[in-house]
Amino acid sequence: MKITKHKKTRKYMSFYINNFGFREPLLCLIDGSFCHAAYKIRLQIEEQLKKYFQCEVKPIVTACIITETDNLGAGFVGTSQLLKRFLVHRCGHEKHPIDGSSCIKAITQTCRYIVATQDRALQQWVRSKPAIPLFYLHNSSVPTLVQPSEANRNAANEGQRNRVQVRTLDQQTLTSLKQKEGLAVDEAKVVRKKKKPKNPNPLSCKKPKKKNQAANNSAPQPPKSEGGVVKKKSRKRVKLAKHVVEHLKATVGGPK
Repeated sequence: MKITKHKKTRKYMSFYINNFGFREPLLCLIDGSFCHAAYKIRLQIEEQLKKYFQCEVKPIVTACIITETDNLGAGFVGTSQLLKRFLVHRCGHEKHPIDGSSCIKAITQTCRYIVATQDRALQQWVRSKPAIPLFYLHNSSVPTLVQPSEANRNAANEGQRNRVQVRTLDQQTLTSLKQKEGLAVDEAKVVRKKKKPKNPNPLSCKKPKKKNQAANNSAPQPPKSEGGVVKKKSRKRVKLAKHVVEHLKATVGGPK
């Protein structure tokens, strides 16, 4: 599966998880049409579901779906055997089985299932209902999770508005209980201290030094002795080499 497709799948399932309470492991309700299409292309349904959704997914069926597939004849024997490998969900129609589509419509009203089907009529019904993700094989071979429909988005927006109203009602109830118990604080009676003007920063008020004074301070001062008398700088004597002194004496003619 391409990276872009995986991102879309994760985005779509996050929508259902955040708005309709879907949790792992995800339950995928498989009907006979989807199982037959997967059987023809030798698709490993359980392995492919885990790979597609990148999480734990449990494929499930109902007794009605298995019974309907058994009644389709010899061409669906392999499909029926494949369906019987999955977990069978109790739908309540065990004594009087109904057709697979009606069974799926009945149990998806109360439980959170991903519906996997190739039945066009059932697909149309799933798109019109909120909180039911639709999964099918595009072109009978490519696993595809359908984007949330308009009905799903409207239901999600309505749920968010209801949650905001509940929070507001809870806040009002909490406030009334506090007032009843005398725990509420009247904000109008709370005396707030006025902020006093702060003193200026003393460093910012410091007078700048005069330039002349700074120049005098920076000028080098002659060294003074302990009694305040200025000392003269002593000259350093340059010591000449012995052969240079002898050469000078010989040149000049000796000391006078």
